[in-house]
Amino acid sequence: MGTRQTQPPTLREAGRSAWQLWVLVAALIFTVAMAGLFYWRVEPRLSGIAWSAVEGLYMAVLTITTIGFEEVHPLSGPGRVFTTGFAVVGLAIVALAARSAASLLLGQQLSEHVGRRRRWRALQSMQNHYIVCGYGRMGRETVHQLRRRRLPTVVIEQDAAALEALRDTDVPFVAGNATEDARLKEAGVERAKCLIAAVATDEDNLFIVLSARLLNPGIYIVARAGREETVDKLRRAGANSVHSPYVGGGRDLAFAAVDPRVWHFLEQVLHHEEADVDIVGVTVPEGSPVIGKPMLGSGVMQEGGSMILAVVDPSGRLHTNPRPHTTVSSGDSIIAMGTRDQLAALRAAVAP
Repeated sequence: MGTRQTQPPTLREAGRSAWQLWVLVAALIFTVAMAGLFYWRVEPRLSGIAWSAVEGLYMAVLTITTIGFEEVHPLSGPGRVFTTGFAVVGLAIVALAARSAASLLLGQQLSEHVGRRRRWRALQSMQNHYIVCGYGRMGRETVHQLRRRRLPTVVIEQDAAALEALRDTDVPFVAGNATEDARLKEAGVERAKCLIAAVATDEDNLFIVLSARLLNPGIYIVARAGREETVDKLRRAGANSVHSPYVGGGRDLAFAAVDPRVWHFLEQVLHHEEADVDIVGVTVPEGSPVIGKPMLGSGVMQEGGSMILAVVDPSGRLHTNPRPHTTVSSGDSIIAMGTRDQLAALRAAVAP
């Protein structure tokens, strides 16, 4: 997840108003209780007329609400003085409580409006971003990994609890059903680089993939498949890559059991929060200065630079552990491992 932002002034004001409201409500309850106790215990001694506890509370509520009914029993002189003071103090507390409640309501509404405007502006300015449909357990981890790599990310979610969790982050999001074209357009699907369909059901993911492909034929789509028979349908609907959490989880368990040292290394490289190292693929564009040149002399391989693990040609064939004299062509993808700075230098050499 991204780092939580400092609360804007509207949120701080709302928190202060909420605290004041609770204090004033407690003061009002205490004042009414003390007045009721006075009418029940003290006033009978002054006037000689017995009061029950219910009558004392009733008299206190009548006074503070200014309903205007006649007194429950005739009051003594000191009782009338007390009632006058109680009415003034009680009305002042009620007025302050009403003011705090109004301020709290206005502050919450203003905060929500400011949040919506901020998200809208962020979405309008995004280009080549990643759209994650669904913010469940898989969606949250997906967003976490994308943000760890400092990639612009937008979430589409409709669940109330998930939306509340998103509001506590600085991740731009769209509230609504990701199967609707309007929500995909609001998330900027026409300008996005990649869409990840990770909602709960295969049917919804299938519909999301189909809609996204129609709205943006060039977008790269990754989809989650809960059932094996859905994998082929998602691919035919337009998904470039389909993943099953059960198949992937089984492979991970087997890999961790067979060679735990390699598994630990990959976990550190790919998922560890503190590790300044990553594995990426850099595509060689047309006109790149490295085309047709040996890797060692073109800037792809250099002292202190990233480690070149493999080259993948446009047909998908994998050439592992390339030699310094290996050349690359337009459309090849160079798979490299290194720090952020090293990988940035590689991208600059391949596509300046």
